[in-house]
Amino acid sequence: MEVNALPRYDMSVNTTGCCPKFSPEGRDGQDLHFRNKMMVRAVTMSAMYVPLNMGRVFARMQQHIETAGAFGPDDTIVLSRDLSP
Repeated sequence: MEVNALPRYDMSVNTTGCCPKFSPEGRDGQDLHFRNKMMVRAVTMSAMYVPLNMGRVFARMQQHIETAGAFGPDDTIVLSRDLSP
Protein backbone atom coordinates (compact mmCIF):
# COMPACT_ATOMS: atom_id res chain seq x y z
CA MET A 1 0.00 0.00 0.00
CA GLU A 2 1.27 3.48 -0.86
CA VAL A 3 2.15 5.96 1.87
CA ASN A 4 -0.69 8.46 2.39
CA ALA A 5 -3.14 6.28 0.41
CA LEU A 6 -6.32 4.91 1.91
CA PRO A 7 -6.99 1.17 1.86
CA ARG A 8 -9.51 -0.02 -0.73
CA TYR A 9 -12.62 -1.81 0.44
CA ASP A 10 -14.49 -4.59 -1.33
CA MET A 11 -18.09 -3.36 -1.30
CA SER A 12 -19.34 -6.75 -2.57
CA VAL A 13 -18.80 -8.25 0.91
CA ASN A 14 -21.42 -6.24 2.77
CA THR A 15 -23.12 -8.45 5.37
CA THR A 16 -24.56 -5.57 7.43
CA GLY A 17 -26.18 -3.65 4.56
CA CYS A 18 -24.22 -0.61 5.71
CA CYS A 19 -20.48 -1.02 5.49
CA PRO A 20 -18.13 -3.49 3.79
CA LYS A 21 -16.59 -6.24 5.90
CA PHE A 22 -13.10 -5.31 7.07
CA SER A 23 -10.38 -7.46 5.55
CA PRO A 24 -6.89 -6.94 7.04
CA GLU A 25 -5.01 -8.71 4.21
CA GLY A 26 -2.39 -6.36 2.80
CA ARG A 27 -2.79 -3.96 5.72
CA ASP A 28 -1.07 -5.83 8.55
CA GLY A 29 1.94 -3.89 9.76
CA GLN A 30 1.05 -0.86 7.61
CA ASP A 31 0.78 2.70 8.92
CA LEU A 32 -1.82 5.09 7.57
CA HIS A 33 -0.49 8.62 7.08
CA PHE A 34 -2.98 11.46 6.85
CA ARG A 35 -0.64 14.12 5.49
CA ASN A 36 -2.44 16.85 3.57
CA LYS A 37 -5.78 15.09 4.03
CA MET A 38 -8.87 17.14 4.79
CA MET A 39 -10.67 16.10 7.99
CA VAL A 40 -14.06 16.72 9.52
CA ARG A 41 -15.11 15.76 13.04
CA ALA A 42 -18.59 15.01 14.30
CA VAL A 43 -20.10 13.58 17.46
CA THR A 44 -22.90 11.02 17.53
CA MET A 45 -24.96 9.80 20.46
CA SER A 46 -25.44 6.17 21.41
CA ALA A 47 -26.97 4.15 24.21
CA MET A 48 -25.63 0.74 25.12
CA TYR A 49 -23.47 0.77 21.95
CA VAL A 50 -26.51 1.42 19.72
CA PRO A 51 -26.12 4.58 17.62
CA LEU A 52 -29.09 6.93 17.98
CA ASN A 53 -28.43 9.77 15.54
CA MET A 54 -25.68 8.48 13.26
CA GLY A 55 -27.73 8.73 10.06
CA ARG A 56 -28.67 12.36 10.66
CA VAL A 57 -25.10 13.33 11.64
CA PHE A 58 -23.56 11.54 8.64
CA ALA A 59 -26.04 13.21 6.27
CA ARG A 60 -25.22 16.65 7.72
CA MET A 61 -21.46 16.03 7.52
CA GLN A 62 -21.73 14.71 3.95
CA GLN A 63 -23.56 17.88 2.95
CA HIS A 64 -20.79 20.04 4.50
CA ILE A 65 -18.08 17.99 2.79
CA GLU A 66 -19.75 18.23 -0.63
CA THR A 67 -20.41 21.96 -0.21
CA ALA A 68 -16.70 22.50 0.52
CA GLY A 69 -15.80 20.50 -2.61
CA ALA A 70 -13.86 18.04 -0.47
CA PHE A 71 -15.63 14.76 -1.30
CA GLY A 72 -13.67 12.12 -3.18
CA PRO A 73 -15.53 8.80 -3.58
CA ASP A 74 -12.23 6.87 -3.70
CA ASP A 75 -10.53 8.93 -1.02
CA THR A 76 -12.89 8.79 1.97
CA ILE A 77 -12.59 6.96 5.28
CA VAL A 78 -14.72 7.10 8.44
CA LEU A 79 -13.02 6.59 11.79
CA SER A 80 -15.21 5.88 14.77
CA ARG A 81 -14.74 5.58 18.52
CA ASP A 82 -17.62 4.54 20.76
CA LEU A 83 -17.17 4.98 24.49
CA SER A 84 -20.78 4.41 25.58
CA PRO A 85 -21.39 1.94 28.41
